[in-house]
Amino acid sequence: METTAGRMEICTNSEPMTEYTYFIPEGGKFHLKTKWSTAAIRAVFCLAIAAGIYAIVPPEKEIGAWGAGFFVVFALVNLLKATKKLTIDPAARTVIHKNNALSPEVTYHFDDFVRFYVLTGSYVFKFITLDSTAFLVFDQDGREKQVPVVVGLFSTRPAQNAVNEVSGIMGIEAA
Repeated sequence: METTAGRMEICTNSEPMTEYTYFIPEGGKFHLKTKWSTAAIRAVFCLAIAAGIYAIVPPEKEIGAWGAGFFVVFALVNLLKATKKLTIDPAARTVIHKNNALSPEVTYHFDDFVRFYVLTGSYVFKFITLDSTAFLVFDQDGREKQVPVVVGLFSTRPAQNAVNEVSGIMGIEAA
C-alpha cells in the first residue's frame, strides 16, 4: 500500500499484468486466440478463385470444375482451421487441444512435455522463409505427439514469440 498526497493505491496482485499476443487469459486458463477474420478472408479469396476458374474454363473441359472444386475444398479447410482450440491450464498442469471441430479433444499433461519445436519451411537454399510452425511436443505412452500452436508466414518470429509466450504460461524454460 502506498500513499501519495492524499491518494491511496493498493496493489492487489504482486505479479505485473502481462499482455499476451496469442492467448486470452480467462479464470486462470489461457485460450489460444482464434483469427476468424483471417480465415474468412482466405475462404472468400479461395471461393473467388474457384468462381473465376469455373467461369473462365469452358464447360466442355472438366478441369474447370475440378479446379473450382479444389479451391472450394481449400475454402472449407480454412474455415475448419479457425475452429482450433488450445487451452493451457497452469493450475491443473494440462494442455487441452482440439485441432478442429471434427477432431476429438485431447488432454496432455505438463509432466509429459518433452520440448518446443519450430518447423521452418524455406525456399531458395534457405534464404527465403515461407512459413514456420510452433509445436509443443509431448510423450504419450512412448509416442511423440506434436501439438501445433501457431503458424507464421515469411518469418520465424511469430512461431518463436508463441513459444516464448507458451513457455511463460507453462513455467517451462524454452531452450
